[in-house]
Amino acid sequence: MPPPPLTSQNPSSPRLIAASGGLGTGDPIAELEVWLGRLPPRGTLTRARMLAARLDAMSKVSYNVRMHLKLLEMIDDAVDELGKDLEAKLDLTTLPLPGRIQNPLAATFGALKLLTTAYLDIAQRIARKWVSFGFSRPMRQAIERGVRVATRRLALAHRAYTTGGSSSWKQLYSLYELARQNGLATEPPLTPGQLTIEQSYAHALLLAAADPTCIAPGDLDRVRFYLQRHVSLTRMVQAGDDAPRLQQEAAGLFVIALSGHPPTALPRLRTRLEPGQWLLDARDLLEKLQTQIDGLRLGVMPARLGLPMAARQSRYTALLETLHEHWSNPRSRGHARTRFLPRTDLVVGFGAIRLFLSGRVLRRRDDPNPDALPEPVHERTSEWGILDESPGGFGLRYLSGQAQHVRVGELVAVRPRERAAVLLGVARRAVNRGSSDFDLGLEVIAASGIPTEVSLPDAFGLGKRQVPVLLIPRLPMLDGRPGLIASIDDVPPGTLITLAQFGQRITLKTGAAVEKLRELEILPLRKS
Repeated sequence: MPPPPLTSQNPSSPRLIAASGGLGTGDPIAELEVWLGRLPPRGTLTRARMLAARLDAMSKVSYNVRMHLKLLEMIDDAVDELGKDLEAKLDLTTLPLPGRIQNPLAATFGALKLLTTAYLDIAQRIARKWVSFGFSRPMRQAIERGVRVATRRLALAHRAYTTGGSSSWKQLYSLYELARQNGLATEPPLTPGQLTIEQSYAHALLLAAADPTCIAPGDLDRVRFYLQRHVSLTRMVQAGDDAPRLQQEAAGLFVIALSGHPPTALPRLRTRLEPGQWLLDARDLLEKLQTQIDGLRLGVMPARLGLPMAARQSRYTALLETLHEHWSNPRSRGHARTRFLPRTDLVVGFGAIRLFLSGRVLRRRDDPNPDALPEPVHERTSEWGILDESPGGFGLRYLSGQAQHVRVGELVAVRPRERAAVLLGVARRAVNRGSSDFDLGLEVIAASGIPTEVSLPDAFGLGKRQVPVLLIPRLPMLDGRPGLIASIDDVPPGTLITLAQFGQRITLKTGAAVEKLRELEILPLRKS
């Protein structure tokens, strides 16, 4: 029978193992060093498949515990480098993810899964021994390494705007349970500067609870850094006799269970909390976070609050406020879905939206030829199917067109095919669901917008400059009052704007920004 074909779903292919050097019969450590040195320096997909094949082949060999750990740690370093390469590429790629990123990403996920499985198997093998004297350190090594690999896999999934696989959470839970049962969960880590096993688990949980698919590019690292610094304020507790009282308090508590999903926030638990259930208690962290937010609002230096200097930016404060909301009062987003997907056009980018909203473009709304749109608009226009609709926005699925500029936190305009209105919204969520589906969560912020310009003094005060803006007659976030969308810092608070209304001229003054998007800000307007 011929050997099976080489595919990403078959990492143990004999052809791949043979190309990778196979497993010899000499010194395993020396052989692996030579094999790792021969890995191709480029070609992330090939390296990921070769490492996965090697791990699969090693799983069929009966090494002693210490030898197996040493070999896994050597491969661990290579897989870690692979993940860093992918993260760098993900930072520069567009959504939905192209095949040149999707395929290496799937192969790397496979290698990380096999590596975590190997560490878990070693820890479980030691735990089953009748006499485990002398194996305490190897067990700690296996669990600590396994937890770090599992959390790396989840972090890479978050970076790619994908949902973490169910096996990641099951493996992470199993590793933590082994650590807790053997008194290792809160032990100082063997590697200085690392988190404890319990803190690593809490870090992964709270990062997932922050809903990474809603985090704008660049902010994910800020959330990870924040948790790295403050996750020590959390602890694991058993509900015990306090279960009824804890369920009433709810905020900041997360229920831990063996499942293919992240632990459940207690406010969203639909059953009674049982005394034997374990919870992550993040209430002290929430209290610290609220103190930091209050301090930033009062102008306290970030360093005194335990925050980086970047916290002086209003966008950083908004990020902390979002984290507090997600961790204290997570929302359910379930809405009815339909098999029939009504279509909608989506335009992204401030300049393209202003052109799209102009009368010249709107008069062409029924033109079936997309090339009839001005080139700057056509380059930023895509077609989406409406998956679900709520009072606050839409769930969309990508169908075709130019979607490479779509980012979380970006201003967008949508025009459902069966409606005349052009709605303004903000991309709040992006989810890559495999190789074919890319979903977007959209919050509608206004039912209409008027592209115009305001005249402001130039930098030298000698002349005037025309600043492009979007005038919003009614903003729901301002209780129906008017507002303005402009590039950040282009229209300072206190700017006077004169408008004509019903034959009369009225003067309005801009206030402080109520929200900052990726490159834009939303300013309220009030009578001067």
